[in-house]
Amino acid sequence: MTDDLDPVESIIASRLVTSALVASLIPTLVEHDVLSAQDAREVYEHALLLIEMKQDDDPAVPRIYEAARELIEAHLRSE
Repeated sequence: MTDDLDPVESIIASRLVTSALVASLIPTLVEHDVLSAQDAREVYEHALLLIEMKQDDDPAVPRIYEAARELIEAHLRSE
């Protein structure tokens, strides 16, 4: 199946897998008392900061960075 993807689709699929795993991992670590709720919040806040810093380096695709920020901010609001 992945052999049928063009290079851009392969990259997007890989990033989607990574994002899904991280999104699943953080709440699981909190649930198992590996991370506190505050630690998880700091992970999301740091991710938000990294996105904001990267956006400054790559202003060509602001909609993508805005969408990424909104997704992380939604995690922060849901806590």
